[in-house]
Amino acid sequence: MISVMVSAWAGGVQEKTEPADMVLTNAAVYTVDEQSSWAEAVAVTDGRIVAVGTAEEIEAYIGDSTDVMDLDGKMVMPSFIDAHMHPASSAVAYLYQITLYDVFSLEEYLVKIADFVAENPEMNAYEGAGYMRSAFDEVGPRKEDLDLISPDKPMALMSVDGHSMWVNSKAFELTGITKDSPDPAGGVIKRDPVTGEPSGLLQESAMGLVSDLFTPPTKEMYKEGILFLQEWFNAVGLTTCHDAMVTFDPNYYMAYEELARDGLLTVRFRGSWILAPEMIGGAYGIDASVPGEEMTVDEAIEHGMALSETFETEYWQVNSFKFFSDQVIEEETGLLKEPYSHRDDDWYGIQVWDAKFLNEAFRKVDAEGYNIHIHQIGDAAATYALDALEYAREMNGERDSRHTFAHLQMIDQPEIERMGELGMNAIIAPYWTIVDDYYWDLYLPYLGQQRAYMEMYPAQSLFDAGVNTAIHSDFFVTEPDYGWALYSAVTRTMPEKVFQMWYGEDTESMIRTTEYSDDLEYYTMGPLGPAEERISLADAIKAATINGAWADFLDEDLGSIEVGKLADIIVIDRNLLDIDIEEVADLEVLMTYFEGEMVYSAE
Repeated sequence: MISVMVSAWAGGVQEKTEPADMVLTNAAVYTVDEQSSWAEAVAVTDGRIVAVGTAEEIEAYIGDSTDVMDLDGKMVMPSFIDAHMHPASSAVAYLYQITLYDVFSLEEYLVKIADFVAENPEMNAYEGAGYMRSAFDEVGPRKEDLDLISPDKPMALMSVDGHSMWVNSKAFELTGITKDSPDPAGGVIKRDPVTGEPSGLLQESAMGLVSDLFTPPTKEMYKEGILFLQEWFNAVGLTTCHDAMVTFDPNYYMAYEELARDGLLTVRFRGSWILAPEMIGGAYGIDASVPGEEMTVDEAIEHGMALSETFETEYWQVNSFKFFSDQVIEEETGLLKEPYSHRDDDWYGIQVWDAKFLNEAFRKVDAEGYNIHIHQIGDAAATYALDALEYAREMNGERDSRHTFAHLQMIDQPEIERMGELGMNAIIAPYWTIVDDYYWDLYLPYLGQQRAYMEMYPAQSLFDAGVNTAIHSDFFVTEPDYGWALYSAVTRTMPEKVFQMWYGEDTESMIRTTEYSDDLEYYTMGPLGPAEERISLADAIKAATINGAWADFLDEDLGSIEVGKLADIIVIDRNLLDIDIEEVADLEVLMTYFEGEMVYSAE
């Protein structure tokens, strides 16, 4: 092990030092600094790191009042940063709605739904989320299954990817949706292939057709949800995350702001105001006190900037705007350069924005110094979004903008190079870089072998092109689990624990492999090609820490254990860089510190 001393003073350790508030010592400290240095001890005062070095060197910082923690060789590293998720809305779903995240078949879904309805008979409508789109055929889940449970009250359940909604017949009846209803712009009402009637699935903007049937969450519901989540997040070592879909509902953003002002947050949040064509004009609410108020996109951008100026603390800031360039492949709404393989109508997906309109929106946001945060799935979506970013730079001049693509399921190498030239972030989810049921049931038939196996979810290519690459869970799409994330970043397959969790009893008849093969047997769960896109564990750790900090302009304060930075630190049960990769998936966070305060202990 290499031990280093990092000091705020030229010449190294001071001869005389003030006692620190806290010292973590006798540890394997992985600093994630530019040299990927190791140390043995860390001293913290007033929430910031004042020294990093050998145990002997840090003894100078121990006084009578210093809280000293002897870690007996355990690993210390920066806490994790999730660069794209949906915390507040997900928290409400977990606490107040039907949750289907922990079951994986239609039969299990219906049991959980029926149990919730039986336990909550007083509700006038039922909402929920979490079903796997891969559990159903191309048409999707059917309304008749929900009708058996809730024939007289509307019900709507969001898919785990957040891009489609399973509804019952009562929801269709109350909103007047029939076989003759046209698809809304940017959305699809799935239809029974025989009768033409709505089958029970609404995709993308079509989900908004039933939104008025359900009461929006209150500010107190959001606040309770955020407090619930931060305990969970602290327990997995997470202390900073980016809410990638902040709505203009005052209940939503003020829940964060009030918790931040009251000093109740142990996770710091950054966020992006959501802008989408169907969300402008009151669909998500500009001001709850003015029902039906509508805004143009330009007005919404101005409104978001004005609101951002009112947020008072460093624990809640909204410094970017979120745009969708396309949607998702599993709903056939990701925008591709070549048509979907399973269809005979030359269907390429949905382009969310007119290219010229997007150019001007990006120019306006960029000119005001805000970040642009882009949902990008298909290769064609990457091209026209990058064209718009280049237009913004041409019009406004070059600056340290750190604009972002999130997800990057398919993107050509020349476009990756363009990202590097633009100084962009790539925010990826290693959880998804695997061959699983989504691969077999959706991606393979929709894209074909070459695109599905060899052209999805680049990783090493992004690092090679100089693109700042960070990790996200997209929660609630995936629950944050950094053992899983780091393992799958390195192997491009699922860990054994996930195989067992997802497939349970079926694992006796299914195969999990870590070996690459261009000819996997059907329904074998293995690594996603190409093997060259695997990244090193050291780079995966950077993606989960310092690179996530850089993405949100927080790298001067967070993401590494260096003098002067905030003491967001975790202690884990094993030295990740000194064990077999199969063990990495099972890492356990023992302690989490948020600005030097312990906010979680496994004990």
